[in-house]
Amino acid sequence: MSLCVCLSPGSSTGRLNLPSRPGNPVYGPRMQLHCRTGFHIGIFADGKVRGIDRDLDDFALLEVSTISPDEVKIQGVKSKLYLAMDRNGRLYGEVDVNEEGTIFVASLLGYYNTYLSRKYAHLGWYVGIKKSGKPKRGSKTKWGQKAIQFLPRRLEL
Repeated sequence: MSLCVCLSPGSSTGRLNLPSRPGNPVYGPRMQLHCRTGFHIGIFADGKVRGIDRDLDDFALLEVSTISPDEVKIQGVKSKLYLAMDRNGRLYGEVDVNEEGTIFVASLLGYYNTYLSRKYAHLGWYVGIKKSGKPKRGSKTKWGQKAIQFLPRRLEL
């Protein structure tokens, strides 16, 4: 069973009370990406990407790999597929790690992370989940929408 590592309010010294573990003592690469619309991103074995409203669902467990300081790849741990965006702005699970559509530019919007497709950055296409849980096409996304804002829930495994 997985436990969530949640940030607690700082102590009187201003430090966070976080558990330590081997390697990086605070964060790991495995997480859930929780959208402001109420869903976690899920990458399924059939290549579909959907929002999942169940906590700690196996298909919502993701591994985020850093490519450069602001670029990431997002892989489903159970499905072994990479989150990707096609030329129509649809999100899907990709087998090929070298596919250019699997690279996203991570940035901050307030307290939330956003993931802009590097391949379609000139069009301003972001990863997004609608309030129905369906993936939002990149062409329908824009800066500031709730559908593109994600909180990473780091998991201790």
